[in-house]
Amino acid sequence: MTDKTYDIIIVGAGIVGATLARELSAYALEIAVIDKAADIPSGASRANSAMIHAGYDDKPGSIKADFCAPGNRLYQELAGPLDITLRKCGSYVCGFDANDLKHLEKLLDQGKRNGVPGVEIITGDALRAKEPHVSAEIAHALWAPSGCIVNNFEAVLAFMDNAQQNGVELFLETELQDIVLSDDRKEVLGIRTNRGFMRTSVVINAAGINSDLVAKMAGDDSFSIEPTRGEYYIMDKNVGNLVGSFFFPCPTDKGKGITVAPTAENNLLIGPTSVVQESRDDTSTSVDGLKEVVDGARLLVPAIPLGMAITTFSGLRASASTKDFVLGVLDTPRGFVNVAGIKSPGFTSAPALAKHTVELMKEKLGDRLSFASKPDFVPERRHIPRFEALPMEEKIRLAAKDPRYAQIVCRCEMVTEAQIVEAVARGARTVAAVKIWTRAGAGRCQGGFCGPRVVDILARELGVSPEEITRHGGHSRYLVGRTKDYWFKGGEK
Repeated sequence: MTDKTYDIIIVGAGIVGATLARELSAYALEIAVIDKAADIPSGASRANSAMIHAGYDDKPGSIKADFCAPGNRLYQELAGPLDITLRKCGSYVCGFDANDLKHLEKLLDQGKRNGVPGVEIITGDALRAKEPHVSAEIAHALWAPSGCIVNNFEAVLAFMDNAQQNGVELFLETELQDIVLSDDRKEVLGIRTNRGFMRTSVVINAAGINSDLVAKMAGDDSFSIEPTRGEYYIMDKNVGNLVGSFFFPCPTDKGKGITVAPTAENNLLIGPTSVVQESRDDTSTSVDGLKEVVDGARLLVPAIPLGMAITTFSGLRASASTKDFVLGVLDTPRGFVNVAGIKSPGFTSAPALAKHTVELMKEKLGDRLSFASKPDFVPERRHIPRFEALPMEEKIRLAAKDPRYAQIVCRCEMVTEAQIVEAVARGARTVAAVKIWTRAGAGRCQGGFCGPRVVDILARELGVSPEEITRHGGHSRYLVGRTKDYWFKGGEK
């Protein structure tokens, strides 16, 4: 694959791998990130509730509790420099009876002990004075003002984009097959992938749902991952203002429950379910699962209009057998690092986990890595201009500078040809990647209008035929040929 030797290879380009890559890119190290997907984010970083949690859910003293609130603060600090769409909206956990109130009091105590600012219990009437569409049956709610909504796609892209600005190399469609160890299995020497061998002295396991399988390659069988599927609905922007904050029921052993929340782009999101399964790939939705989502959401917000649904999806959470994040620098083999089992509040915790992991590596891997600061480290990056959100004067200025900004490709999200061209320049190679970078295809018609044009622009910019363009890599092709270029004779082309 390459003759280059890397100081560090990160396995997984989700939010954990991306934040680690960005944090490590501040040092004079050769770093590569590999991911088997054709576009990022994939996996749990792509399909989640897109919330930056306040930090009251987890038991004080747990790893989750230690990193959630600090992660929340880091997102608020980094959203500006990294140009991430982040909205501080707060969150409510809703209680309906005396038993729920006891649980809210427990969460309040945990929140205070975990360093969550401003957390308090309010009455149902006080809640409805601010959020008139919530259920009349809600008696009390835990209010956490530091909860935020994030564009989770942008967040992963932002950290990885900034890491690449600072020299990190990203290899997509690159699947880990094995970790190569010394003959005595005491040292990391490299990795073997579907694209060949890569030399390195340090491997960081940030492989999400497959992190236990990666750990086993290094001889670590201290934990296992239980794939847990969650199903969601996304509603049209017309109902995005039904609520202004994140709403949760009181949590259960299954998780935080069915939530109702606006998205960073003003859609309405409801879900997820929580179904344990064996498959690490099955992200299908089901009639029963989606009914559970609607029924659960309407307990909190009765007026949710199912007719405004524009799409459904599901994601897999990496539930570790330890019931907590799995962190650590292994003594044997030297050079193997776990940042594994990162389920909720993993997205929130990721920036803080990255900082902590780097400090652990400095302490325990100083003989393998030199953590000299990079003098030309660039801490900021800018996203592709979000044309829809710009004031008219700025739209006119951009169109005058580049006429492709006057060519609207996606009418639902007001995405221009110039934005798509810029996405390709930044690495988008699939229709899904263009959607992640620009939101083309994320609106009401779900790409029904703009899809063919996106394929055409991708083909033109990449210098390939439209038949080669895929939805998300692999065999997910849209086209097999031009309709009038084919003829059949005797059953043969």
